[in-house]
Amino acid sequence: MWYPMPRTDMADDQQEIADDGARIRANPLLHEIYNDVYARILEELPVDRFPRVLELGSGGGFLRELAPHVITSECVPVRGIARVVDACRLATHFSPGELDAVCAFNVFHHLPDCEGFLRDAQSVLRPGGRIVLIEPWFTPLGQWFYRGLHHEPSILDPDAWTIAGVGRLAGANSRLPTSVFRDSDARFERSFPELRIVERRPFHKWLYLFSGGLKLNTRVPRPLARALVAADRLVHSGDELTGLFARIVVERRLRS
Repeated sequence: MWYPMPRTDMADDQQEIADDGARIRANPLLHEIYNDVYARILEELPVDRFPRVLELGSGGGFLRELAPHVITSECVPVRGIARVVDACRLATHFSPGELDAVCAFNVFHHLPDCEGFLRDAQSVLRPGGRIVLIEPWFTPLGQWFYRGLHHEPSILDPDAWTIAGVGRLAGANSRLPTSVFRDSDARFERSFPELRIVERRPFHKWLYLFSGGLKLNTRVPRPLARALVAADRLVHSGDELTGLFARIVVERRLRS
């Protein structure tokens, strides 16, 4: 959850971040989805191999409750957040090779300079370090949620590595992760020679929609919410066709 800095309405953003966190916890299905998303991130970042992990856009979530070693960050000062970080300018905040990993949920598709983020990640990650993202994904059927029902804009040209609109959440391009990490392999390799895409795996067949997201609490009972998320974990048929999100794993290449 990122916006171009600086902004003058910081207090409003701080309140919005706090409100988002409260909505997540009050919505059983959304809360279980967040638990599942964080579990999917941590599966790719075992603490013995990746002890120095930076999370971007931490304000509305609770990853650090599950992984206390994670360095939390936001684009504005927020209570309980360790660092204020410009996600597109990581090299101004961290030294070369200082981090083992960078992770985020629903942040990349809000970045106005995603190339700046990836360029700096090449520097601040140690060789073998990882970027682990959970992002919207344009599967053949899942894309219609973002194109027809979701409020955030989508730029359908895969060569447009940018966002539409301005604001921490209003500035977005729901197709951006798919454009960068699936549909532009040659450009990605040219632009970021020290990075390689390890995984791009769709998941969650419409569960986020059923939860109501941050806008509407559908009040799915907690036991049913857990069962739905567990079933989505077990049943992979249809993920490539209907998934709404993907786990994206990128590694900094080891030096030869």
